[in-house]
Amino acid sequence: METNRYPTLGTRIAIVLIVLAALFGAVVSFILFVNFRTELRNSLRHRLENIATLTGMQQNGDDFAKVQSQGDQYYNKILERNAAIKRSDPDLRFVYTMRKDEQGIYFVVDARISPDEEDISDYSDRYEQPSQILVDNFDTMTKTIVEPDFYTDEFNTFLSAYTPIFNSSGEKVGVLGVDILANTIKAQEQNYLSRLVGIYLISLFFLVICSVIFANYLAQPIVNLRDMANKISSGDFNTRISDIPKTRELAELAVDLNMMTENLSQLINDLEKRVTERTAGLTKKTDQLRAASYIARQTADVQELSSILEIVVNLITNQFGFYHAGIFLINETGNEAILQAASSEGGARMVERGHSLRVGSQGIVGYVAAQKRARIALDVGADAVFFNNPDLPMTRSEVALPLLVRSKVLGVLDIQSDQPQAFGAEDIDVLQTLADQVAVAIENARLLSEAQAALMQLEAVSTIRTREAWSQKLFRQSLGFTYTPLGIRTESASSENGEGGLNSLITLRGQNIGSISLTRKDSNDWSKVDEDLVNEVAYQVGLAVDNLRLLEDAQQRARQEQTIGELATRFSQSLDIDSLLQIAARELGQMSDVSEVSVYIGQLPEQAPQKRRPKRTTG
Repeated sequence: METNRYPTLGTRIAIVLIVLAALFGAVVSFILFVNFRTELRNSLRHRLENIATLTGMQQNGDDFAKVQSQGDQYYNKILERNAAIKRSDPDLRFVYTMRKDEQGIYFVVDARISPDEEDISDYSDRYEQPSQILVDNFDTMTKTIVEPDFYTDEFNTFLSAYTPIFNSSGEKVGVLGVDILANTIKAQEQNYLSRLVGIYLISLFFLVICSVIFANYLAQPIVNLRDMANKISSGDFNTRISDIPKTRELAELAVDLNMMTENLSQLINDLEKRVTERTAGLTKKTDQLRAASYIARQTADVQELSSILEIVVNLITNQFGFYHAGIFLINETGNEAILQAASSEGGARMVERGHSLRVGSQGIVGYVAAQKRARIALDVGADAVFFNNPDLPMTRSEVALPLLVRSKVLGVLDIQSDQPQAFGAEDIDVLQTLADQVAVAIENARLLSEAQAALMQLEAVSTIRTREAWSQKLFRQSLGFTYTPLGIRTESASSENGEGGLNSLITLRGQNIGSISLTRKDSNDWSKVDEDLVNEVAYQVGLAVDNLRLLEDAQQRARQEQTIGELATRFSQSLDIDSLLQIAARELGQMSDVSEVSVYIGQLPEQAPQKRRPKRTTG
């Protein structure tokens, strides 16, 4: 659209400059006030400086140096002179002379023009809070100095000046101070400020009216664009600007906004389509993750491998809605993947036949088992050969995932669907997570089975060794004790009580090693509590005597090792073979149950009887 026939935005900005001129006037008024106030204050400073200089020139330094107390003739003389100066100008508030000693600055003569005048200092009164400029320049002052600014107290606002007092010899003997009231200056400043504010307020009233008119004039096109933008932001992408502003830049902006609305409408339509697709994908993935989590929870407490496999394949079919799910496990040689569980009827027939595939060379399952990575097969192209299975005729797409534990392939999870292209790359993550959980469950079941088998073997070996040890010990010696009211007597063998007695076997790992027999004094029957108590005592006795047996065995082994160690020490001290053999024969002959010991080096004579160490039992 042609926009050159419209006025430029600079034309309208020129109108805004009129408003800026009003602001400029306010700034100028402020500058005028500041300059006026500065001139007034400088005028007062010059005036006070002249008064202080003239007053200082009228001081008699010789008389000032002779003032020793209030009321002496020199004091009164200076007081009259300074009082006259004070009366000459009604703005003068204080005219006073000062000295300085080691304790600080003190007043000498403070001019008083009436007896009832307040805040007049007496002779030798200390200047409690002198200004910093007075303290810094008191000793070095050679000319009149004026305070840089006014000071205000509870009485009034003042400006102070100080000038040195010299005697006839030109020596400085004190300082004269003059305080002038600043009320007149303050009043003039206030009056001038009031007039400036009044003029500014009147001008401001007209400037506000002009500003409103100018603002409406300048803002109306922008307001129209804003209304258009609000409609777009509310979702109305069919709105277009028909009333193009009569400013070139705004007109171009309106045209661009119309084009942007058109593009934005197309973009939002595309985004809504993408969001719908993404939402569907996220919903599907969420459902898959929820199903995978449910399957993991269901198999967490199952310990039997076959039950785990059946539960997994059935839950995959039920939760994911797939046509078939099967689990192949790698055999011990690692060259075949054998189908162990399947959820479909055709898969069940394959399990019954012992269906297997060679790793690396047969089917998608064999490929995944060899390559250790998932693969998707579709019912098209080169993958179509995988679906030539009469037991699963409805398969249109398939995915196989390795069951990996610490980089070792335990098997393959095979999932088939009757829908073409049912699996995508985004499904691999969820299904592989499920496959990893299944692999861990399978590995845990295997480890548990192996641990249980090992535990049973250990228990069997322990039972056999315990039976042998106690058989030897009981063969050598059987001990028994009987308690009667006459005391305890030793029995060579155990005997069971007759009718009415209570007998409890002492068993240890299935081996009967003794018994406990009790007889009542009366003819009452034994209660269940009594039987449980005796059985528990018998069980604890069995554990205790077995611990004592183990202790005896340990002590016997310790004695044997000690003996062997002592023999080895004595052997190492021998210097020749004859003495070593003699020591060996002598030490072995000292062992119990040994009647004769022979030690030979070399081949034994044929007629020599072979002496063996008698077999000894421990216990």
